[in-house]
Amino acid sequence: MRILSQNPLLHGRLGLKAVSLVGVGCLCGSCAKFPANSGANFTAITVTFTVAGQINPNYIYDVALAPYDVPNPTLTGAPLIVINGTNNPNGRMAGSPCEFVEYPSPAGINSATPFALYQFATAAQTGGNTNGNPINLAVYSTSQLGVITNFTTPQTGGPTNQLSFTIYTNELTAADGATGKKLQSMQLNIMTMTRPSNLGSGARIIDGLGDDRNANGLNGFLQVNLLQSSPYTNANGFEPAGDTLGGTDPDIDIIDYTVTVSHP
Repeated sequence: MRILSQNPLLHGRLGLKAVSLVGVGCLCGSCAKFPANSGANFTAITVTFTVAGQINPNYIYDVALAPYDVPNPTLTGAPLIVINGTNNPNGRMAGSPCEFVEYPSPAGINSATPFALYQFATAAQTGGNTNGNPINLAVYSTSQLGVITNFTTPQTGGPTNQLSFTIYTNELTAADGATGKKLQSMQLNIMTMTRPSNLGSGARIIDGLGDDRNANGLNGFLQVNLLQSSPYTNANGFEPAGDTLGGTDPDIDIIDYTVTVSHP
């Protein structure tokens, strides 16, 4: 685990000094109208990421989100990609993410909702037997707080190697139930994979934030300050090209990203 001096906003899993991430603006190409429960009254978070090859609808592209109602949350529950844990209950992520956005959604890449927003159950909701994790990683379902309707995909005229979407703070819920304007920070990870770890056998190629060519790189994630506005990008190259784990596949290889925060 480490802190990289070139980019202090990307953290490892444990024992690292918390630094705030701030973002500005909203990146959107072909966008639908805001859903009824999202819009001008809530903070917007836009995530845009690019792969070396093309967005492959047969693969999985996830953004894991862990919102908090405190400015400097502990780093121990940050969302991390699952390497090869066949026993991981969701096959995608570990840590304490509360929500995740996945492309493609069950509705399909050409539908009005090509991104699915999922909500994990809390330990309290499912009996509390999660080895101290406030989130039950085995239980997740489609979020009832909103849908992703502000997005850009290759099918809507965006670049063939890029995905972008906007989510709002009233579509997010922290582990303690805080939502909307009470949220002050968020931990975020972008994860790409050829398949979940708990479905099928054989080769599985993955990438996540950080340099996955070494073990410490797989502990990378972003700490986002939801109270301020300025961009966070890959300008320092913290997410390098050619760092997929488990094999080589340009459709999995994340080479660039931008996270921005905008306020009403």
